[in-house]
Amino acid sequence: MSIIDDIKNTFRLQHNGLNRLLLVNVIVFIAANLCKGILGLSGYSFMPVEVNMALASDFSFFVEHFWTLFTYMFPHLDFFHIFFNMLWLYSIGTVFSEFLGSKRLVGVYVLGGLAGGLLFIAIGSLLPGTHAGGILLGASAGVMAIVIAAAVYSPNLVMNVFLLGPVRLKYIALVCFILTSLIDIDSVNTGGKISHIGGAAFGLLFAWQYRKGNDLSRGITGIFDSVLHLFSRRPKSSIKVAYKRAVPDDVYNEMKVNEQKRVNEILDKISRSGYDSLSKEEKDFLFHASRKM
Repeated sequence: MSIIDDIKNTFRLQHNGLNRLLLVNVIVFIAANLCKGILGLSGYSFMPVEVNMALASDFSFFVEHFWTLFTYMFPHLDFFHIFFNMLWLYSIGTVFSEFLGSKRLVGVYVLGGLAGGLLFIAIGSLLPGTHAGGILLGASAGVMAIVIAAAVYSPNLVMNVFLLGPVRLKYIALVCFILTSLIDIDSVNTGGKISHIGGAAFGLLFAWQYRKGNDLSRGITGIFDSVLHLFSRRPKSSIKVAYKRAVPDDVYNEMKVNEQKRVNEILDKISRSGYDSLSKEEKDFLFHASRKM
């Protein structure tokens, strides 16, 4: 199987949102830097390409380049920028996907990125002295939304941190937010830190609403499902098969209620004693339940 086939399969497979986000960010990083290098060797500037990907804090410029509110959250031009963003995305995204489902991961990433971008533009318009003329690139706002959402949803989950050992997720997220969003907020990366705050705010709102039964990512995940549906490979068949449940509706609904009750009990156990306290059967049950979300 070729590399192209592997990439296609990554996008076709369901419950693969984390790998899709990682792959898109890496592909865009490689493509952007190759383009920058080729243009530089040819004596041309990369700036025309960059302004059509990056989000500008100037509102009038943004109106003319409105698509950059979406495109800015994928390109990275610096290796360490993408390295640390993808490291956070992979480590916390794995936890998020297990508890909340892979589809919601993509939705929170995009909506967190939009929230961070909108706050960046709003502050740039209301307080132009903070980062006048600045531009925004990278996945930081979307990743921050995932980190905060996971920490609010499962604050007492214990993760092993390099050199530190076991640390609760709420403390990891808090330190991450303070270091990347609040420390030296008046620095040259003020715009980036403002976008982190916007992403964190959405992550907090998402987890809070999800605990109340409201999924703020439902709309965006529905759009992505429709787009992926167009590219899904399906066997050709002229035979239509009617689907019928093997159990009556009332029995099925009771099964769903019991399943959700079991999930809640497992999450409560994680909050009290940490993820490592779960049995293999409980971990497997939680994993399979998250794939149905």
